[in-house]
Amino acid sequence: MALHSRDVLKLLKKGFTIIRADNENLRIKHKSRTNTEWQTLEKGFESKAALRRKMDELLKLSTIIED
Repeated sequence: MALHSRDVLKLLKKGFTIIRADNENLRIKHKSRTNTEWQTLEKGFESKAALRRKMDELLKLSTIIED
């Protein structure tokens, strides 16, 4: 279940970054305190598996959560 927009804003104001995999375009999108709309964080992955590995690596950071 997706987060409600008011909850997303609360998390962003507290310094969290929210990431989302865009499997169709093989890129990672993010929202942060300074970018509250989805923007590309990283792109150019060779496969969905490579994209997922990078997502998992980012999710090890305590201030990054997945949408």
